[in-house]
Amino acid sequence: MKQTTHSKKAVPRYYFSTMIAYFFIILLLFHARDFINAVRTDKYSYELKYQSVETTENGQEIWQLFRNGEYFADVNPNDYALLDSSGTTDLKYCAIMYEARNLAYSAILTAMIVLVLLIAESSKHHTPFTRKNAKRIKAIGYLQFSLAIVPGLIEFILKSAKFEYIYLHPRIESLYMLVIGFVILMIGRIFTQGVSLQEENDLIA
Repeated sequence: MKQTTHSKKAVPRYYFSTMIAYFFIILLLFHARDFINAVRTDKYSYELKYQSVETTENGQEIWQLFRNGEYFADVNPNDYALLDSSGTTDLKYCAIMYEARNLAYSAILTAMIVLVLLIAESSKHHTPFTRKNAKRIKAIGYLQFSLAIVPGLIEFILKSAKFEYIYLHPRIESLYMLVIGFVILMIGRIFTQGVSLQEENDLIA
């Protein structure tokens, strides 16, 4: 009877985990599609418009980017007013930078979620304290570090390749991500020590 109850609980948990994995994979595919569309769209199809009636609570102006006459996204005008050596800007290139950053975020988050689900899956019927899971936790920590660095680095490289005068917005979120990555790596180290202690106890027993 206990095995039946456990089986019933395991089925919804399996479907829930699968749904989470599919959600992030679909999100990654959508961002990949948006990036490809940004690359394929003609550069003259982009238009930047100021919406005077739409401002943030602190009074910051809101600009909207249109593609093929259709609303694309609310944007920071400073990111779409960068000038190249000829003194002109390229709205298409700016849109590509925006999509490349989103794609990097989605790819890293998807990899992290897959690792978390692998840890959960391996812990269903066995102890979670295994060498594989310890490596997966460390990998999640390194991915968290890359989440704080890689998207911004991609943006910086793309800006440097096209525009003369560039700047990067300091993001406090990146500092938080680095701290979280450090914490995850420490947990992975503790986890590894726990695995070693368990293996020693098994040998003694």
